[in-house]
Amino acid sequence: MVSRAQGERPQDLAGAVRPRASVIAPFAGSAADLSVFIKNLEVLERRPGDEVIVVDNRPGAPAPSAAPPNIVLHHAGAIATPAFARNEGSRLASAEWLVFVDADTRPQPDLLDAYFNTPPAPDTAVLAGGIVDVAARPTLVARHDVARGRMGQGMTLRRDGLPYAQTANCAVRRVAFEQVAGFDELARAGEDADLCFRLQRAGWKLEERPSATVEHRARQTLRACVAQNLVHGSGVAWLNRRWPGEFPAPGPRWLAVRTLGLTGRALRALASGDRQEAAFMLLDLAEVSARDLGRLLPNTPKRRG
Repeated sequence: MVSRAQGERPQDLAGAVRPRASVIAPFAGSAADLSVFIKNLEVLERRPGDEVIVVDNRPGAPAPSAAPPNIVLHHAGAIATPAFARNEGSRLASAEWLVFVDADTRPQPDLLDAYFNTPPAPDTAVLAGGIVDVAARPTLVARHDVARGRMGQGMTLRRDGLPYAQTANCAVRRVAFEQVAGFDELARAGEDADLCFRLQRAGWKLEERPSATVEHRARQTLRACVAQNLVHGSGVAWLNRRWPGEFPAPGPRWLAVRTLGLTGRALRALASGDRQEAAFMLLDLAEVSARDLGRLLPNTPKRRG
């Protein structure tokens, strides 16, 4: 069950007590990307007891990176998954709520206050924040993701089957997180859905917080888009094995119908002069095809030495 709450704006709640929050972000990019991400996190408006933890998931022992004193930078590279990094960050955290964001996001300054403008119900474990796709460069692939709203929480909260929040931006009640033992850290993808499913089976609920937003940087190239969807496909297949029927594989007939349908729509858009929509339709086809192919890939990474 998902309930929606807009709440009051943070400035209307000056001095009000809200739960302490620990922001936790996995990271596995370049040193330059890490520097940019830390700057993005520095804009977060905090109250006493809030904390920000960045977990460096790169292998080995990366060169020391300068982090401001109000941000904890922790290295945990034994397992190459965001889930492992998030679990490690959660063990370091001390707050009542764990706020998960991804390294390719830029949180709005009022993110933490916006999460708690409306107090969560006592049986709510997950708050799904807003995710807005943005194009750092206006490539065709990036514009496609923005137009389709690929990372919007509505796609996962109002899907057929159990709803779930994406960990690009969500808050989880710490006691509930610990009750179900956190993320499955050996999962390359799909760990956010699996966590939400286990929490709901344990009696917890989800709420939506669309005003608690982050900007998500859209993929720039077709190669990056296909690679991402291959990983997502492996996660989808893994989830369907754990939760039969939640993410069923398409049959041959549906694959043919979908391929012919998207191709036909692309041709009609091209005939009408809408070249961009025609290209978007073909990108839709490339994404879903990569996701289906990804179902054949393992969802468990090799353990690092």
